[in-house]
Parts: sequence; C-alpha cells; structure tokens
Amino acid sequence: MEVHDDNLERFGVESFEHGIALHPISIAEARVIRDRVLSAGGPASRSVYPCDDAPDTLHLGAFVNGQLAAVATLCYEAMSATSNAGQWRLRGMATLEGFRRLGLGKRLAEACMAHAADRSSTLLWCSARVATIPFYRGLGFQEQGQSFQLLEYSDEAYILMRRALP
Repeated sequence: MEVHDDNLERFGVESFEHGIALHPISIAEARVIRDRVLSAGGPASRSVYPCDDAPDTLHLGAFVNGQLAAVATLCYEAMSATSNAGQWRLRGMATLEGFRRLGLGKRLAEACMAHAADRSSTLLWCSARVATIPFYRGLGFQEQGQSFQLLEYSDEAYILMRRALP
C-alpha cells in the first residue's frame, strides 16, 4: 500500500529534523520491531496479527539516520462492538528503547490517521496498553469501556481507545 507524500506533509512527517523519515515497510520488518518491543521474552507468534497480510493494511516505519526505530500497523477493521464501515485499527505501535521520546510514535500515529482519513475513515481505534493511555489521549483518542486482558499478547491490562476522524 502506498503512502502519498502529500498526506504525510499535512502532518509535517515527510522530513524531520535529526535524520528522521517515515516510509512504508514490509510485514517482516514490522514484526522484527514488534518482537523486540511488544513480545520481549514471548513467542514470535505474539507479533503476528490477523490483518497483517490484508491488501489494504499499511505497515509504516520511522527511520532515524536510516535505521528502523519504530513501527505502526494500520488495518481496515471495525471495532468488535460496532458494525460501522469506515473504521481503521491502529496496532503494533512499537519504538525501540534507544529511540523513545523523539516523537516517533506520535508521527507514526499522525501519518496513520491521515492515511485512514484519506480513505474516508470515520473512526480510528486501538487496543492500548493502560500504561499508554496518556500517549493516545494526547492524539485525541478517548477510552471506551473497561480495561481487559489480551493474554495472547501480554499479561498487561488493555483498554479500547477511539478517535473520530474528519
């Protein structure tokens, strides 16, 4: 799937300071970072998502001086409690430890929002680890429902978060 430069430029993410750039990446590249960050110590199958191979799924990477440092996956998927079309799911957000606090996750999320909005999406949602609620709130997401477990991925608590798109 192609990410159009004009979409990224709306959020100022085509070119950054400090040698940072966003580019579409392969599923394999996304899984390497997911395994290291989200599934540390767990089986590699924890970083394989049902939507990974869908033709409209976007795997996006943030590169710092040419090195892949953070990833995000965006797939066309409705929230389980709804039947509305035009909903996209943000998942697999992961940043390598040495590259945190550079705004990579924010830029990846903003590029994913732009990508979904350009495809007439009305809603972007994710299952966020409770510890990341402030990050997603800062992007305009709101919690929905109570926390829950996703033991197939980790033993941390998660919560659904959603953001309306223009």
